Amino acid sequence: MKLPAIIFRTVLPIVAAVALGAELTACGSGSSGATPPAPSAPTAATAEEASSSPAAPKLSPRELQFASDARNTFSFGGNVQDAALAYSGLHICHGRKAGASVAAEVPSAMRTWASLSKGDAVQMIMLAAKDICPSQSAPQQVTYVVTGSGAHVTYGPAGANYAGNAPLSVTQPLGQPQYYSINAQLTGNGSVTCSLKVDGVILSSASASGSGNIASCEIDQDLNGSWEATSVTG
Repeated sequence: MKLPAIIFRTVLPIVAAVALGAELTACGSGSSGATPPAPSAPTAATAEEASSSPAAPKLSPRELQFASDARNTFSFGGNVQDAALAYSGLHICHGRKAGASVAAEVPSAMRTWASLSKGDAVQMIMLAAKDICPSQSAPQQVTYVVTGSGAHVTYGPAGANYAGNAPLSVTQPLGQPQYYSINAQLTGNGSVTCSLKVDGVILSSASASGSGNIASCEIDQDLNGSWEATSVTG
């Protein structure tokens, strides 16, 4: 995964990670107490200060594990330091502990790491929870949504063929099938829209109008394991 220049202009500040380490490591320690203040957003000035810092901050084993997992999953280069990745994971855990949903955390993750897709951002949030703040880790879910009316709907993971009629909303545990899909075919005039969500994040959507036309949505996993929209015709 090639990282665009914007990431290096906005690399998360190591100095901020040092200053906040004592407070935010609680995300990974499982300790109780008041929620620590949210980490401040990085700036170009703090990034320059961090680059001249004589020593990298000491990371906890959980933070090091997240940095390693994120680096291996998303192919971050050596010029992205472990401290920057760990600080990103701590920021995610702070938001999750404060009650933010996965969907609410996705825009921030994508702003911080501009090369991430929505599916990548969801996976990074899951990695942060697993490695740093396991109390926030939960089974993932897929949701099939069809809006409109007058459409016959088939949906499900690969190998399944559930049926229903629009409007429809069904949530199931996320597994590891080859793909998830929705096909919503209009039986008369009108319009219909389908969307597939993972943990509340819309990864695929489509619309159709006119008798006989079909709105089709599909997602599958890419090489790094993130769920992404699949191009569907029909």
